[in-house]
Amino acid sequence: MYQEAIDKAASHKLIKKRYEKANPGSKVSFVLTPINNAQFTAKIAAAFASQRVPDAMLVYSGGYTTPYMLSSLDKLNDYVKKTPGFYGTQTAWDLSCLKLDCKNGKGDIYAIPNDQGTYGLFYNKALFRKAGVAKPPATYNELLADCKKFKAKGILPLAYGDRDGYSTDNWVTYDYASYMEPGDIAAVDAGKLKYSDPKLVKPLEALVKFKQQGCVNPDASTHENNDANTYFTSGKAAMVLMFPFVIKDFEAKLGKNLGIARLPQSGPHPGRTAANSFHNWVIPKNAHNKDGAWQFIQMAVDPTGAGQLASVVGALPTNTKAIAGIKDPITTFFLKTAQHPQIPLLDSVVPLKVALLYYVQLQAAFAGKTSPAQAMKNVDSGLKTLNP
Repeated sequence: MYQEAIDKAASHKLIKKRYEKANPGSKVSFVLTPINNAQFTAKIAAAFASQRVPDAMLVYSGGYTTPYMLSSLDKLNDYVKKTPGFYGTQTAWDLSCLKLDCKNGKGDIYAIPNDQGTYGLFYNKALFRKAGVAKPPATYNELLADCKKFKAKGILPLAYGDRDGYSTDNWVTYDYASYMEPGDIAAVDAGKLKYSDPKLVKPLEALVKFKQQGCVNPDASTHENNDANTYFTSGKAAMVLMFPFVIKDFEAKLGKNLGIARLPQSGPHPGRTAANSFHNWVIPKNAHNKDGAWQFIQMAVDPTGAGQLASVVGALPTNTKAIAGIKDPITTFFLKTAQHPQIPLLDSVVPLKVALLYYVQLQAAFAGKTSPAQAMKNVDSGLKTLNP
């Protein structure tokens, strides 16, 4: 069984125990895939090409799943239909279906959403007090102003890891919501809205100022996205953008000093959000035990399994009963943020080859190797050479 190498392993070990208890003599084994998206994609593609696939796979939703749907994945409509009420127990379906549209259960279902997510600004309350900053910033201009106050006290304002372009992607794809209207992300995916459009260039131009004005760690462009967490949890950085999977770890390390806020935005419509499912379960066509895989998937997303994902890790489940039982205030914050998004996350929607090209150009712009406008023009030019 493949799963991304983020801290979901603890909750899935609990599902493993349930499955093996319900199926005496069976054994569930996990194979972790890399966090790096290019390496992740290569490993998944190699597994399909060699026809050496596990019975179930947990993969990124949307554009990272759709390339394999017709050629390598089993359609799951029959499993969903023979499990009474199953479709209605889950949310955030669309990125698990053909053409990213489940048609309320009537579309072609190739995956089962495991979790949903968005991004938030974690902050250290103690460092805010030390710097005399009363509250987290709501706009980029406020963040840049606060940056000077933190630096004056010897505090790193914002932890950042952008070796692969992921931190920059997370910031801009959320900020797009403050510029874009519903349907704009689909227009980008369809080629009707260019990457060089101001709606995509302006958020990147605004973000690059974080680095230009020294608000991030100097080595931001040489460290991975998750490396930023170390700066934050060690008490060196006042803020970091992250997703729900870090909640329990951050709570354990910062305790009462941990705060959470909406990400600041730079556009004319601040307060709008971007969100969708992050990961989904799939069953490869060449899986040996498809019925067993379906049973495991059901356990992973039922109230017990989904509830454990929330309680052990802090992630946002897609099971409606599990969602109703969440009491952790930070997890609840993320649930509210993800509830009515203005737009989906761009890199979750576009084909994976496009996303990988896009990450490279975002990283180049943030590192100062090219201008934001040129970086987005490079994406438009690069699309002509891809066959997504």
